[in-house]
Amino acid sequence: MLSQEDFINNHIDSEDDICDLSFTDLNTSFNGKNYIEFKHCDFSNSNISNSFLNNFSFTNTTFSNVDLSNCAFDDASFVNVRFTNCKLLGCTFLNSSIFSCSFYNCILDYSNFDTATLKSCNFKYSSMNFVNFNSAKFLKLLITNSSLSQASFIGTNLHGVDFSTNDISGIVVDKNRLDGFIVNVNQAVDLSKLLGIIIK
Repeated sequence: MLSQEDFINNHIDSEDDICDLSFTDLNTSFNGKNYIEFKHCDFSNSNISNSFLNNFSFTNTTFSNVDLSNCAFDDASFVNVRFTNCKLLGCTFLNSSIFSCSFYNCILDYSNFDTATLKSCNFKYSSMNFVNFNSAKFLKLLITNSSLSQASFIGTNLHGVDFSTNDISGIVVDKNRLDGFIVNVNQAVDLSKLLGIIIK
């Protein structure tokens, strides 16, 4: 009988999509040279860090208590995917499409979302320190009760993004892209320094 790891690797090699299956207690890294899609799948209590999953697609899939650190998801597609209590340290999502996804109590420090498109996504109670969102596209993005210390948003339009419940100390932004950016009073004082405003 094939192990879960071999089953997934065989599907990757043959470019066969994987649907309606659950995987638990995985401890491996995948090197996906071919494109496949995971549909209606569940991953739990696993470590698949350092996997190469560029161009993969995940639809109606959940990740719970999964270590995905240093995974490459460049040019990947995520639709209605839930990440709960997951570790995503140093992941790359370059030019990826992330629609209707949620990240709850996740660690995403040092991850890279440059040039990604995030639509109707929700980050809550998550650590997002030193994350790059440079030249990313946001639509109906919700980030609450999270830490975005030293995060970078160069070239990113922040209109309508509400960061008032988050730690945004040291964030890097474009001065000309702050129109409609929502912050609390204390954050506004800190951000005024970026704009060269002196408050007495």
